[in-house]
Amino acid sequence: MNDLAKNVRIVEVYSDVAGHKKGASLGIDALRDSSKAINAEYYETLQFDRIKNDYIEEGGESRFEHAKYADVIEPVISKLAHKIKDIRDEHKFPIVIAGDHSSCAGTMHGLKMAHPDAEIGVIYIDAHADIHSPYTSGSGNMHGMPLAMACAIDNLECQRNELSSEEKAYWERLKFMASDEPSIKPENIVFCAVRDYQDEEMSLIKRHKIPLYSVAEITKKGISATVEEIFKKLEYCDHIYVSFDVDSVDPLYVPGTGTPARNGLSYEQAMQLNIELIKNEKVCCWEMAEINPLYNNSQDDSNRIFKILEKVTQSLLNHY
Repeated sequence: MNDLAKNVRIVEVYSDVAGHKKGASLGIDALRDSSKAINAEYYETLQFDRIKNDYIEEGGESRFEHAKYADVIEPVISKLAHKIKDIRDEHKFPIVIAGDHSSCAGTMHGLKMAHPDAEIGVIYIDAHADIHSPYTSGSGNMHGMPLAMACAIDNLECQRNELSSEEKAYWERLKFMASDEPSIKPENIVFCAVRDYQDEEMSLIKRHKIPLYSVAEITKKGISATVEEIFKKLEYCDHIYVSFDVDSVDPLYVPGTGTPARNGLSYEQAMQLNIELIKNEKVCCWEMAEINPLYNNSQDDSNRIFKILEKVTQSLLNHY
C-alpha cells in the first residue's frame, strides 16, 4: 500500500440478522484470518471502524413477519449512514465490509447525507435484485430490500402483504433516513450478474428501465467493454457507489455465502470487474457483503475473497 492509504477508511459492519441464513458477520473476521494466513499487511496499513449489532440476543426471533428484525436493523443502518457521511465529509474513500447486504441501504443513505444535491449512481453486483419491500417480499428477510429502502419504493402495484402499524413505521424510517426524499433514484442503478429475482422485482426493473447486465452479456462483451458501457450510462452522475455481493460469483468458485445462485460470474470476472470499476474517478465508495464462512469448502474460499478485497483496494490506491 502507498501513502494514499490514509485517504481510505474501512468500515466493518458486524450484522447478519437481515439474512436468510446467519453467519455472514463471521466473514469479516474470516478475511482478517486470511490476511494473516497469507502474510498480507492489509490490516496493518489501513484505518478501520467497526459497527456492531448490539440490539439482539443470539437466536432471538423477530416480532415482525414482513419486515423481519426491522427494529434491530434500523439502528445498525443508521450508524453506518452517519459513519459514511463522516468519512465523506473528511474527503476520504469508504470501503465497507459487511455481513448481510441490508447494510448497503445505510451506505446509500450516508452518501445522500454527504452529497445532498448530487446525482448518485449505483452499480449493484449481485445474484439478487434486492428491491423487494415488506409489501412484496415473500420471506420478510430485509437483506432483499436495501435498494427499495434507498429508493423509498413500496411497489404497492405488486402488493401481497398487509403490514402492522409498527412495521410501517420502521419501514418509513428506513426509507427516509437521510432526508424527506429518496436517497437513490431507481434510474441511477445498474445491475450486474442479477439472475435470481421475483416477478415483483422485475416489474420495478422494467418500470424504471434499470439496465441489467447478465452474466452471459458480461461474458460476451468482456469486462472492459461492459465497464465502459456502464459508466456511459451513468455519465450524468456526480458520484458512483459500487456494491459487490459475493453471491454474484458462481458457487463453484465461492460457495461461502448464504444465498448462492448458479450460473454466476467466474472468480476472475468478479475480480476484474471490481478492479476496473474502482479505477473510475467518480466512484466514491465500494462495499463487499454476504461472505459466510460457515458454507466454505475450505480456508481457501475465504482467502480468494480476501484477494479480491486486497486487489480492489490496491487498484483504488493506484488511481485515487
